[in-house]
Amino acid sequence: MKMKYLVNLLLIISIAAVSNSCTKTYKNYPGGEPNDVGAILDVRPLYKDQDVVLSKDNLYGASKLAVVVISDHTEKNLPEGLLVVQDNRRLGLVRGISIELGAAAAKYHTGDSLLIDITGGTLTRKNGILLITGLTESNFTSRGKGAVAINAITIAQLQAKPENYESTLCLFNKSSLNPAPQPGEVISGTKKINDGFGDLVMYTDPAVSYAQKTPNALGAYVGIPFGTPEGSIQFRTRNEDDIVNMGSSAQDLLITGIQSDPKGGDGGYEYVQMMATKDIDFTVTPYSIVFCGNAGTASSNTPLDAGWATGGQRTIKWDITTGGVQKGKFFYFGFQGKKINGSAGAHSFPATTNYYQKTFTTSGTNPNKGDGGLVRASAFSTSGPWPNSGNTCGVAIFKGTTVTETSVPEDVLFVATGGGAAVYDANKTPTLGYRICNNDWYSMYSVSIDPVTYKPVVVPYLHYRSNGNTNSMPYPVNEAHPTAATDAGLFSMMGGVYNVTLGRWTSARKQVVVELFQATATIDTLELHESVTKLVE
Repeated sequence: MKMKYLVNLLLIISIAAVSNSCTKTYKNYPGGEPNDVGAILDVRPLYKDQDVVLSKDNLYGASKLAVVVISDHTEKNLPEGLLVVQDNRRLGLVRGISIELGAAAAKYHTGDSLLIDITGGTLTRKNGILLITGLTESNFTSRGKGAVAINAITIAQLQAKPENYESTLCLFNKSSLNPAPQPGEVISGTKKINDGFGDLVMYTDPAVSYAQKTPNALGAYVGIPFGTPEGSIQFRTRNEDDIVNMGSSAQDLLITGIQSDPKGGDGGYEYVQMMATKDIDFTVTPYSIVFCGNAGTASSNTPLDAGWATGGQRTIKWDITTGGVQKGKFFYFGFQGKKINGSAGAHSFPATTNYYQKTFTTSGTNPNKGDGGLVRASAFSTSGPWPNSGNTCGVAIFKGTTVTETSVPEDVLFVATGGGAAVYDANKTPTLGYRICNNDWYSMYSVSIDPVTYKPVVVPYLHYRSNGNTNSMPYPVNEAHPTAATDAGLFSMMGGVYNVTLGRWTSARKQVVVELFQATATIDTLELHESVTKLVE
């Protein structure tokens, strides 16, 4: 019996081995039969500096791509003879590829849905562009119209990983020509656009109908990035609809630093550093500054029904109605403590500092009401307007002393993302949330692709945490004080580059944590640091 058992066992093993030897195993599809429709995400990495003939073997069992066309050669601003397609079949990631098709490429338009048999085609790079050659229209099966996705990214993201975005439809929002265009200058030819995160070469053929278009002060640019023979990236729009006027992002007063946790008790010693982009006389053009706090208790005690104008335990406002500030000079809003770093700090703000002072009550129960004028009387505790508790908080500057739910800030920044209080709900009427403005961190408007016309359309995103508006700085920490808040006097320096001529940030603000030592921190520590905000013309 034992010998018979061993013989049978060996027979079973032999049959299994033979069966497995006849079955192709594909590493991307373990345990199953591969689909004959693959993804561009799997095709692009096959190219490793030498041509690849596409087959089921190297396509992991697939032979086709199900794609949507994003190219349109009506205006002839795209590389001639290239059909550009994309999909998001794998992991929801939008990836694209160009197909060399000659004159036939012009027959297809944005939104056309195609099933393409790519077996036998060659994956290669020509003139810097990764593409598939060797296909004809006989490889294509039309499937009507499809949905066109868009990669809304920054120029820095494109430059960091161009292989992810080449031959895809991309959006660069809040962009302008850099350097600033001269009077009479048009977009024709090679220009650089800047979105605050980097510069990108954009090419517009001088022969297209919109080449003589005057550049927008602030625009959203939709188009397709292509590789170049030099190894760089060139961006091309498809038609005039791809250049969307987004108005202006000019700001007169900029938030450039925050002291949210001075050494010792915070009440009376917190402050905000700002910079003016033009001369401002506050007696003629008053401003106001509003802080928000969003602890869990604030949510139950004060529903956020009027945004920055809510009051209660949510927002507190002070008016700035006297004095003024000169262009390019720092300006401070703070309280009676008037120290660089807390009550025991050796250095106060000098008398020559442009410091706008208000009083913050440091005793009693919720005694701080600010200058009023909100929907409810503010009721902030004695520890200062910044909570330092991990909860979302923020500060906004408004032109004028009247703040309502619809008021748009001159500048705004948020800190942290925690807390139990709701700070955004688009299903409420009006929308529950804090209004943002067009600055380097936030965009009031973005662009999507209309599902019927396939043209770019403007979509409003007016509140913090609406689509694309989730940026916030963390509570400041450093190596010596790795946990927030540590009562260490860490100053959040928010330095960037603001171009006065363009009316926008050409280098977005970055948080640089500066430790203010009580014995040595002076006004120079705040204003002469290499990371301070800089104005350029």
